[in-house]
Amino acid sequence: MIRDYTSRLGFLFRRADDGPVTRIALDIGTEYVKAVILELTDAGPKVLGVGRARQDYANMEGGAVANIAGVTACCTEAVEQAAVIAGLKPKEAVLGIAGQFVHGVSRTVERQRSRAEKPLTVGELRSHFQDAQKEALDSVTKKMKERLGYQKLEVELVNSSLVSMTIDGHPVNNPLDFPGRNLEFSIFMTFAPLVHAGAMRTIADRLGLKLVGMIAEPYAVAASSLTDEAYEFGSLVIDMGGGSTDIALVQQRGVVATKMVPMGGRAFTKGIAARLHKTLREAEQLKMDYSDGVGSMEIGDIIQADLEIWLDAVLLALRDIYTGTPLPHHIALCGGGSCLPGVAEMLRSDKLAGSGMFSQRPEVILLRPDHIYGISDPKEFFRGQQDVTPKAIAYQAAVIQGSNHVLGGALRA
Repeated sequence: MIRDYTSRLGFLFRRADDGPVTRIALDIGTEYVKAVILELTDAGPKVLGVGRARQDYANMEGGAVANIAGVTACCTEAVEQAAVIAGLKPKEAVLGIAGQFVHGVSRTVERQRSRAEKPLTVGELRSHFQDAQKEALDSVTKKMKERLGYQKLEVELVNSSLVSMTIDGHPVNNPLDFPGRNLEFSIFMTFAPLVHAGAMRTIADRLGLKLVGMIAEPYAVAASSLTDEAYEFGSLVIDMGGGSTDIALVQQRGVVATKMVPMGGRAFTKGIAARLHKTLREAEQLKMDYSDGVGSMEIGDIIQADLEIWLDAVLLALRDIYTGTPLPHHIALCGGGSCLPGVAEMLRSDKLAGSGMFSQRPEVILLRPDHIYGISDPKEFFRGQQDVTPKAIAYQAAVIQGSNHVLGGALRA
């Protein structure tokens, strides 16, 4: 599979005399910043240290950065914790990016080569891919302008990944050096408004880190955690974080779309605070107590009412990525917000099953950190559902190739 090939690129493109490469993966969440220091070796990536810092309530909004200085301070704290544990501080970083205006699309492109007998080169692939990226960028920019009501809007490509490729109808895992006339390939691309992507670059710069790349968080989880069967038959990955719920649709053996819902665990905290006249921190503790099984029925009723609203928002997001083909009934659920009682049950409910978008009732599994393949965690830093996303971003940080890679680079409209 293409995903197996691309997962090895990070090691194949490194010179033998470079020695171990280290990187920092940053999961900038609404509630916490998680920093992961990893080492890239010939045996695969290995986690060396992890740090975590709690965000101020004003730092994030809807899964996106709202206060650059505040987020930078939290990142500094998390990175320093991880560096103490790892015994080193890398100079390169990969950041997870989320938020309701982060847009993921898949595009299938057909190209005919003029010289079929000539082996396919990196330069030729780059040319074909960049043409497809520019076409998608124009389309996404137009949709975002219409959605937000702006005549001008700066949008850029922050990441792209090859999903599948055929040459003269023959599927290939590594397209380089193959001859052939007719190319058909699918690329998954993540776009974000300049304000979001620029904030991430500013944070990396203030941390003194070289930004190797950004990765959409739902894509990172889907690309790092699913089995071959899930890729073959399709899956929905739902990552319920503090500020947003991120959805990735896997069909046709690859991630084909992502959608962000601006409602996560913090919305339930605000609901408790508003109804019971509590501070946000008091409401958060009441919510956590309820998750641990010691909350009152009153808290349960408030959360249940907000879960109904959350499910309606998820249904709207699913309709945006529904193309008429039934959505996969396999749902993989993760994120700190998914620990809330009733979330999985909502996804199994009659409302979702009877929406007309599924051919059978959805089956929900809870993702765990050990579902993230390809990255070792010998000290077992990752243990709960809330650790799936940072571990997935860490794995993608190991394989991402940055702006010089054939699929990398930032484009602007």
